[in-house]
Amino acid sequence: LFSEERFVYRQIDDVKALRIFEEQIKIGSRRSIRRWWKYAAVLLLPLLIGGIWKWKSLEKGVSVVVQIPAEIRPGSQQAVLVLDDGQRVALKEKGEGEILVGERVRATKGKDRLVYAQGIPESDEIVRFNELEVPRGGEYKVTLSDGSLVYLNSVTRIKYPVVFSRKERKVFLSGEAYFEVAKDAAHPFVVEVCDSKIQVLGTGFNVRSYSEEGQIVTTLVEGAVCFESIEDRVILKPGEQSILDKEGQLQKRVVEVYPFVAWKEGRFIFRKQRLEDIMVMVSRWYNVEVYFEDDESKEITFSGGMMRYEGFEALMKMIETVGSINCTIKDNTVFIAKRK
Repeated sequence: LFSEERFVYRQIDDVKALRIFEEQIKIGSRRSIRRWWKYAAVLLLPLLIGGIWKWKSLEKGVSVVVQIPAEIRPGSQQAVLVLDDGQRVALKEKGEGEILVGERVRATKGKDRLVYAQGIPESDEIVRFNELEVPRGGEYKVTLSDGSLVYLNSVTRIKYPVVFSRKERKVFLSGEAYFEVAKDAAHPFVVEVCDSKIQVLGTGFNVRSYSEEGQIVTTLVEGAVCFESIEDRVILKPGEQSILDKEGQLQKRVVEVYPFVAWKEGRFIFRKQRLEDIMVMVSRWYNVEVYFEDDESKEITFSGGMMRYEGFEALMKMIETVGSINCTIKDNTVFIAKRK
């Protein structure tokens, strides 16, 4: 909360007031005394008010903490394009046009995506790669040279050929992305994630693979995919999900698909999810740090949803109300504690 007394006090040049106070004492005239008394009053009055305010708070047993949190904004359309020669190009909402992304190959930059022109590879032996890096608090899209559209979530990196070779269509991913793969039965589309790979012909699916989460989650919306780890493989049908954990165990399950892909449509959807897991997603999008003051609050579960572009305070108020917790925002850090 913002303290009015503190604001007034911070506007006062107390050094200047004291200097004038001392000079006027030396002069000693009544006129001077009247003059310096004005400065003394300006200096002392806020201190007196603040002292009374603090004393009243202590008398009531209230702990007073004055905080002026920085404005926390939702994420935006942004990414960094890394060209084959190492050159880095910042991609943001503003500014559109063409970018030379390879020898004689151009891509068109829009406000929320990069679109590669279809082309013929120089040879199967020479494949030029680009990378897209999406930071915390960002999202972006890219249309690859085969027409496949990829939605990239915060803290995500994808590496892909400027033009796919004649043999295969392969990309490399870390983070989270949703793929709408262009159909091409003669050239399967492969996504490599860590030591695993996902092979598809033409389909829509979501892949989440953040190192701190310790698992690879693949959710199929339509079509069919084969997820293959070092030791195992599963075939997914629409509405199914595979999970590869950090021990290398691979499992398949039936899920409600929408909560896992709603992010690409600008929504947070929660289905009985732990608060700790929710805040991991929220922290990436709003670019904040989260600190839990007790383990109990981590285990509170939520169901519901809201738009990703809503203000951060609205999200925190919803969580506070539903979860019976206290959220304190200080600078760029959120402190969460179970309400007592």
